Amino acid sequence: MQRESENGELLLGCLLYVAGSAIQYVSPAYLVDLGTRFGINEAQMGSVSAAENIGIGFASLLALWWNGRLDRKLLARVAVISCVIGDAASFFCRDFHLLIALRCATATLGEGTLFILAFVVIGQTRNPDRLLGMGLSAVVLFTSAVLSAAGPINRTPIGSGWLIPMAAVALLVLPALRWMPDGFVPPARIARRLVGANANWLAVIAVVGMGIWSAAPGAFWTFADAAATTRNLSDGEIGAALAVGNAVGLLGSAIAAWQGNRWKRVWPTAIGTVCLCLSVAAFQMTTHVAALTATLAAFNIFWNYAIVYQMALVLSLDRTGKATAGISAAQMIGFAGGGFLSGFAIVARGFSVLTVIVAAFAVMGLLVLMIGFRRDTGALAEAT
Repeated sequence: MQRESENGELLLGCLLYVAGSAIQYVSPAYLVDLGTRFGINEAQMGSVSAAENIGIGFASLLALWWNGRLDRKLLARVAVISCVIGDAASFFCRDFHLLIALRCATATLGEGTLFILAFVVIGQTRNPDRLLGMGLSAVVLFTSAVLSAAGPINRTPIGSGWLIPMAAVALLVLPALRWMPDGFVPPARIARRLVGANANWLAVIAVVGMGIWSAAPGAFWTFADAAATTRNLSDGEIGAALAVGNAVGLLGSAIAAWQGNRWKRVWPTAIGTVCLCLSVAAFQMTTHVAALTATLAAFNIFWNYAIVYQMALVLSLDRTGKATAGISAAQMIGFAGGGFLSGFAIVARGFSVLTVIVAAFAVMGLLVLMIGFRRDTGALAEAT
C-alpha cells in the first residue's frame, strides 16, 4: 500500500508540474504565433510572457496564506477549472490588451496554483532530487510532443492552437487528486541538521537566487524562435530545431533523476550555469540548422539539469513549507523578468545582446545561491 501511495504521489506531482509549467516551454512558438495574429513586436511579446509568469508569481504569494489552511484537493480542482476557462477565453480572444489580462488571470488562478502544489507533493517524498528530475522530464516529454505537432497547431484558424494541449493536460490532474497529501510535515532529519532561527532565511535566499538565475533562460528561450528567424531558415526548420532541442533537453533532467544528490548540489548548478552561457554564445554564431539544433539542445540540457538542484536546495533548507511555495514564483518571475528586459534590449540593440544578458543573470544568480550551498547538507537525499 505504501508503494502504491508513493507511485501515486509521483504521478500526481508530475501531472501538476506539467500542467503548471508547460506554457513556459512552448512560449517561444506561442509568442511567434501571437506575433502573426496580432502583428506585435518583440517588446510586446515579452509583455505577454511577463504577464503569464508574473501571474504565477502572484499565485505563490497567495500560497503563503492558503498553504496549510485550505483543502488542497479543492484548490487543485478550482485551479484546473480556471486553466480550462482561461485557455478557452484566450483562444477566442481578438484584443491584445485583453489577452494580457486573460493570461495573467489564468496563471494566477490556475497554472500557478497547480505548479505550487507540484512542489508541495514532491517536497514530501523521500528523494526530491530524483523526483524533481522525473517531474521535469515529464514536462519536457509533453512539450516536445506539442512542439512536434506545430503543423496542425499553427493551422488552427480561429485561435492559437498552442492553448488546446495546455487545457487538456490540466484536466488530467483531476483523477490523480486521490493521492494528494494532507499537509506539510517537515522531515525530522531537516530539523536535526538545520538548527537555528536563520535556517529558513537561507531557504528564502536560495529562492531569490533561483529567481535571478531563472531570468537567464527566460531572456533567451522567450525569443529563441524569433532569433532563429534571422538565420534565413524556413519556419519548418526552425520548428523542428525547437522541438528537437527541447526534446533532447530531457537528458538534463534525466541525468539529475539518475544522479540524485551523489555529488551534492553545488557542482551540478555551477557546471550547468557555465554550459548554459556557452550554449547561448554558440547559438549566436550558428547559421546552419543542424548547429542551431545542437545549441538549442545544449541550452535545454543544462537548463533542465541545473534547475533541478536549485529547487532541491530550497526543499533541503525549508523548515516551514513557506519557501517551497515560493519556488514557482522565483522561476516564473525570474523567467518573465528576463524575457521582458531582453525584449526591450533586442528592440534597441538586436539579438546579439542575448549573450550578455544571459551571462549576467546566470552569474548573479549563482553567486546568491552559493550562500545557500554553503549550508546545504543534502539531508533530503539521505533517506531512501
